Amino acid sequence: MRWWTLGLTALFAFAGCDDGGLGSTETPTLLVDPQAGFVFSKLAAGESAERAIDVVNIGRGTLILRAIDLQDQSSSGGEFTLFQIIDGRQEAPQRLVEIAPDARATFLVAYAAADDSPFPDRGALVFESNDPSSIANSVPIVTGGAGGEIDVRPQTIDFGRVEAGEESTLPMTVRNNGVSDLIITGFSTNGSPDFSARLGDRALVGVLDPPIVIGSGEQIQVDVAYTHPALGPDQGALIISSNDANQPEVSVTLTANGAAACIRVTPDSVEFGAALLVENRAVQTPNRTGMTIASCGSSQLRVDRIEFEGSEAFGLFEPPMVEEGEPLIELPAADEDVLPTRDLVVGFWPTELLAFGGTMLIYSNAPDSPTRVQLFGRGVDNTCPTPAAEITEYAVQPLEIITLDGSLSIDEGGEVREWRWEVVDRPSGSVSEPLERFTDPRRPADGGEADDHTTPTAQFFVDLAGRYEIHLRVVDNLGQVSCDPEVRSIIIEARPDKDLHIQLVWSTPADPDDADEYGTDIDLHLRHEDAEGAWGEDAAPWDCYFANVEPEWGTADIVDNPSLDIDDTNGAGPENINLSRPEEDVTYDVGVQYFRATSVFNVQGNDPTIEHLSYATIRIYVRGDLIAEYVDQELSTVSQMWWVASVRWCGDLATCPEITPQNVVLSEDEWRR
Repeated sequence: MRWWTLGLTALFAFAGCDDGGLGSTETPTLLVDPQAGFVFSKLAAGESAERAIDVVNIGRGTLILRAIDLQDQSSSGGEFTLFQIIDGRQEAPQRLVEIAPDARATFLVAYAAADDSPFPDRGALVFESNDPSSIANSVPIVTGGAGGEIDVRPQTIDFGRVEAGEESTLPMTVRNNGVSDLIITGFSTNGSPDFSARLGDRALVGVLDPPIVIGSGEQIQVDVAYTHPALGPDQGALIISSNDANQPEVSVTLTANGAAACIRVTPDSVEFGAALLVENRAVQTPNRTGMTIASCGSSQLRVDRIEFEGSEAFGLFEPPMVEEGEPLIELPAADEDVLPTRDLVVGFWPTELLAFGGTMLIYSNAPDSPTRVQLFGRGVDNTCPTPAAEITEYAVQPLEIITLDGSLSIDEGGEVREWRWEVVDRPSGSVSEPLERFTDPRRPADGGEADDHTTPTAQFFVDLAGRYEIHLRVVDNLGQVSCDPEVRSIIIEARPDKDLHIQLVWSTPADPDDADEYGTDIDLHLRHEDAEGAWGEDAAPWDCYFANVEPEWGTADIVDNPSLDIDDTNGAGPENINLSRPEEDVTYDVGVQYFRATSVFNVQGNDPTIEHLSYATIRIYVRGDLIAEYVDQELSTVSQMWWVASVRWCGDLATCPEITPQNVVLSEDEWRR
């Protein structure tokens, strides 16, 4: 698949605040594949077609799309419909789309021609992003004339070494991806005259009479030949002319008797937009963006030097360190699947409230060197917003809900518009994320609405005992991300205050998302010694579990009974049982039952009869301290019971409790009476 940059107008800049340096930026980079957008051939009234594009993030930071909208300029004003492909389904576009590095979001436009108007229909997918070079974006929706859509593979043909006087022939495929006929009207070559093309016995030279007609979805194979009377390198291009409204000419690179270097620079132009003023060229600038140089040829790519012309406000943020006389960058030849790449960071140092323009010149051993990259930006008087939280340290109990509040964040030169919370450290097994609100605050483990970055607060469910660290970043009205400090850290220490706190988490490798509403169900048990070896309903009332969440074990009117405070039924957990004031000289047993193992995980086609392997972990806390942990016990069959450990309680805190590992997995026949 070919990836192209989206060359569109950027209105504002999201100036990155990362560490800078070669290959170390956290700036997102937006690509649209294909670059032409949604391209349709002309349809008759009543006909319809669909086209998809991918918005790809090839940068280091998370790409955010918002204000996603469809501009419909068709003759009837309603011939285009926009969808987003989510989990293989066509759905309405989300209000805000986050794309991780090396990931993509797919959009689809359905085109239903309403009439036979001779004029082409037009439209656009418009959205904003936090890519500094592509803030305001418009992806065209184009309907062509009567033409098809040409697809030529490969687009570079290398004949390698051909002996003098001999001929070498390699195949090339020309396919019509359109819904109307593709008409090939001409073939021509430039460069060396030793290249030629033919279709069967027909030589393809100049204007074709009759033309070649390729039906919708069909293809032809063209034989491209190279004949040379003497050894030596040759280069050229094969030009194919057709009725494709968007690509009337396609050029195929031809080489022989020698490999050729090729350079691809992404993006091919850089728009910093509104960027922060700096004192002078010597200071570290917050205005920087990532750039990738790729080797796309059949021989090694060598970049000898990089220069900037025009404004002195542009330059490499951290130039490569090389010995004198050595090339700046060396990349091996491309193979069939991978283009070797090197990352650079381009910086912008505006010192005045002006618009700046310049050109980056990349000198290499590729043909047509130097490669030129246009640079644009304007200086604005703005400062980095400062993230601040009303509370930065929490000491709480597990299962509490806390409110993260970033409303104290400020921006002296503007206004804070976004508050982004990210969990960067958590206890093993925790799955909670900051949310805008819970679906049911009484059952916070069930989740809720994703956090709205445009509000300063978020809700967080402390699902496990342990230490959490959450970072807050803020963004101002000009897209400037907080940079000094870059984040505000919020620390949460969750320490159980009950005498005995039992915690269960688990994982199921076959489950694609342990945190969603579909998954295996594993249950935590704590039984009293009066159960006399029984579990579950056979031990009633001496087993605390999902069917007996608050049994009466101790003395009436005294808080000395166990309670199952959270019962998770859809994968991963956690589940917790708490017991205040355990009875002296009484032994309690901790158990785990594999209650349901046949989940299909909401994946169409999964066999509901399969019992998937799960791995359970138990942690035992006494007065807030973790004193025993049993990790990743494999459970494979419905109704298996893992007898984890026995806890003997007494009044001597120096020697009690005494924990005896059992680590026995019992079948249903072995533990039921």
